[in-house]
Amino acid sequence: MRIAVIGPAKDIHLRRWGLALREAGAEVVFVGVEPAPEGLSPYYGVGEPIAAPTWHTFWQRRSLLYQLLRQLRVDVAHPIHLTPSGVWVWLSGFRPYVPFAMGADILEYAYPHLPLVRRWTFQHKEVTLLSSMTDFIRRKLMPPFLRATLHDALLSVGDNYELCFSKKLFEKEKLFLELQAGISTREGDKKGNFSLPVEGRLLLAPRGATLLYQADIILEGFKHYLEAGGNEFALILLTNSYPLHPEVERLSKYLEIHFVKKFFIFRKKLSYTEIMNLWREAAAFISAPVYDGYSYAVAEGRWYGALPIVNAIPGHKEILTHGYDSLFVEPFTPQRLATTLREAEKLLKEHPFWRERNQRWIRRFSDLSANAKRFLQIVEQYLSAYRDKKAWR
Repeated sequence: MRIAVIGPAKDIHLRRWGLALREAGAEVVFVGVEPAPEGLSPYYGVGEPIAAPTWHTFWQRRSLLYQLLRQLRVDVAHPIHLTPSGVWVWLSGFRPYVPFAMGADILEYAYPHLPLVRRWTFQHKEVTLLSSMTDFIRRKLMPPFLRATLHDALLSVGDNYELCFSKKLFEKEKLFLELQAGISTREGDKKGNFSLPVEGRLLLAPRGATLLYQADIILEGFKHYLEAGGNEFALILLTNSYPLHPEVERLSKYLEIHFVKKFFIFRKKLSYTEIMNLWREAAAFISAPVYDGYSYAVAEGRWYGALPIVNAIPGHKEILTHGYDSLFVEPFTPQRLATTLREAEKLLKEHPFWRERNQRWIRRFSDLSANAKRFLQIVEQYLSAYRDKKAWR
């Protein structure tokens, strides 16, 4: 099977999943509009490379995408994310295709009553009248494109039940597969030179320092924890190269000044090896997106034995259980988070009951290699039916 994995060239989801499909036996090519990434080949650009594409870029290059996929003799197009890649494939007219709706791809447009400032659009900056109007228009125009993209897909893939359930807002038939892309459970024990700039048990906040992941509440809660006498944890916040919202920047600077050995923020994007080294040292981690799907970061933390401290979104409640393999913070407020961190201090002094339970779940449901093989088997079945139907016509 020859698959074109389509999406942002530097996207970690595209890279991990595409390479896993290749290892599972597929002939994989990568397609996008951005400059060719290092270590990812063969990569085919659609038109002149552009570092920061807009929706206009994809609209202009829809015919070029169709021509390229035909030239490459692709059996199936596989866009990573529905927006913009999935919609782009739909606009091109290429068939058949299987979109992988990861994370908040649909929930951004389907989730009710979201606080305006905690949407993807406004995660880095203050809300203005113009940005609010632009966001409102985009939310009115996008659902019909998503509806059509899902309707015409050979099969749609969602990474958790919450996401798949949300698709019922856009399509009547259940034509989706629930599949956690997963992580590699075969990582070696290679460690690099990575000295930690903090003192204490490592508490990791890996999801990105944005309001969508409630970084401001995490920082405020950790500040309450320290000021109330908490001394066990040291927090490391990863930005994942996201620009910081002004409130996150303010709180980070406060902690950097007043609690030098208890807080550190990585403002650069870390390498995969560096992140794995952090996971090996982490005693616990916090993940609290306002809405989201299945998370590589949560899976990695569970696999390496860190205690998950999470908020009670449906995606977390689907895969975790409070007091069994994780701690839930509900409601997710600074005060409640600070109290939970004190509870976690006590748990870390006892037998770490959550480790084996989390690793067992990851091995069963979230092994990258196993899920890639499962995906190829199911897509091949749908492709065979599609070819038979096309030949009959």
